This record gives sequence, structure tokens and C-alpha cells, in this order.
Amino acid sequence: MKRDAEVAAAWSLRRRPRLGWLWPLLASLAVTQVAASPESEVEPFERMRQALSSLNYSGVLVYSHDNRMETLRIVQRVTNGRVQAELESLNGPPRGLKQDGGQVTCRLSGQHLIAVAQRALGQEGRHGQPLKARDLAPYYLVQSQGQARVADRQTQVVGIMPTDALRYGYRFFLDTQTGLPLKLDLIGGDARTLEQLMFTSLTLDPEPPAAEAEVLPPEANDPPTLTPTEDLPWTFADLPPGFELVSAERTLDASGGTLEHLVLSDGLAAISVYVEASEEEGLQGGSRIGAIHAHGGKVAGHHITVVGEAPAATVAAVFSAVQRQEGGTP
Repeated sequence: MKRDAEVAAAWSLRRRPRLGWLWPLLASLAVTQVAASPESEVEPFERMRQALSSLNYSGVLVYSHDNRMETLRIVQRVTNGRVQAELESLNGPPRGLKQDGGQVTCRLSGQHLIAVAQRALGQEGRHGQPLKARDLAPYYLVQSQGQARVADRQTQVVGIMPTDALRYGYRFFLDTQTGLPLKLDLIGGDARTLEQLMFTSLTLDPEPPAAEAEVLPPEANDPPTLTPTEDLPWTFADLPPGFELVSAERTLDASGGTLEHLVLSDGLAAISVYVEASEEEGLQGGSRIGAIHAHGGKVAGHHITVVGEAPAATVAAVFSAVQRQEGGTP
């Protein structure tokens, strides 16, 4: 169950409450700031959202992390406003992921590919709304960092730099023509690039197979959702600055047990908290999968697993903040 929770938590990062595609006082504005775009202009993150939700494309990406490099193929099609995407590894053990609207299925021999998928398939902002640069202050500084060429296409470079040590930084390379993110750097506290995802080739508007161009059936119902003020048996004390609860849901695992999934966000980074009443020994203490950190242990007789694309100290602080509410529903 622990492995399933870690994989699911890693994928949940794409629903950044991720942007995500998506990681105190504002730093000195030494470069042009993107934040205050007039309403008449479409800011970079809105263009990115539109591209990720409307474009048909295929391409090959290179993913670099921990002195390793993986090659991935991605194909996205949009039918009647519904996004279908496939991501598969081209080297190493067969691994893949399919997204059909809100439904995600995985074929993995390892956990970390799924964490990469959220960058390849897009990110959202707090409460599921598109990212807006002005909403990230005061915990991030959004900067225009010039232009660069990626996959033989011109891109606009946008940096999202944290203003404290509790978050990672990001650098997006957005296709000038479409807004599609062609490269993403994940930046650690020492300004070192922790991970990098980059298109090496891109084809826009690939023709879908005729058999798959038909109208798709409705999506399956989502699990019942809990609101922060109704029937939520868990709360948090002394969270890292900027983080707040943005969603909570309760589902059943394969054995029929209850699994509660809480998502915290600072507007960009997302941290998942998984709660299960299990007799099994789950993760104890800290763990890491690439740039994803996890922390687990027992709280009020339940096993808590906290997973997030954030520094280890931030994830551990969230674990320490978890509390059982008096009179909470079991």
C-alpha cells in the first residue's frame, strides 16, 4: 500500500493547487518582472495553460536527473475539449502513463516516471485555477529571463524563483508561437539544476487515428470529496509559511480500507498527505525519489505519508503539523 500511495502522491502533483506543468520577502527586482500583466494581455502561464489543454502534438523528450538521462515519447490529442495523452519511456524497463480526461492509468516498473509526467502533461494553480504570476508573491519571484532556442523553436524563458529555502525554483521555456512548455528546469536552493525535462523534437497537430477520433464516453465519477469545513477529521498546526489546505478526498483502497488524501499548496508547489488506518508498517521517517521527498509515521493511530516536490525540511514540517481533530469522523 505504501508504494501505491507514493506513486499516487507523486502523480497528484500535476494538479498543482503544479501550474503544476508546478518550487518571506521578495528578492530584489534585478530583472524584468512578469507579474503585473494588463488584463488585456495574455500572460505566459495562461498561454501555457491554453496550449496544454487545446493543442494536438507529439514529441520526444529528454529527462535528466541524478546524473542519469531518460528518453520519453509523448503524444497528446484533444477531442471535444477532452485531453488524451500518452507518455512512455524509450529506454530502460517499459514504463508508461495514459491520461484520458481526469483518469490516469500507469504501467510502471519504478515510481519516478509518474512524477515527471506532471511536468510533461501540465500544471494548474491554487484551487485548480490557472497559474497567474501575481498570485505567487510573496513566496516566489516571477522573472522574464530572455529567450532561448529549444527543439529548433524559439522560446520565452520565465523563471519562478523562491524567496526562501522552503521551496524549489522553476525555469520554463515557453514556445513563442504556441505557449507550449518545451523545457523545464527544477532548481534547488543552491541554484543547482536538480532535474530537467526538454523536448528534442516536436510535431504540432499530428493526425489522430480514425478509430480514435470518435466521441468519447463520459468520464468515470470522481471519488467523493470532503471540504475543509465538512467531515474532515484532520487539521494542521504551524504549517510552513504560504501552505494551506486546498483539497481533500476520501477513497477506498484495494482491500476496502479508507484512504484520505489531503493536498496542501503555496500556489505552485503541492504536497500530498495520505492518511490510512492500517496495521501494516509503512514509511517511517524520510525518503526521497529524485526531487520528490516523503516523510511517514504514525499519528493518532493512523499511518501518515507526506509526499511533495519540495525540500525535505518542508515535507517533514508538514508531517509534524498533522493533527487529528477532536470528534472527527473516523
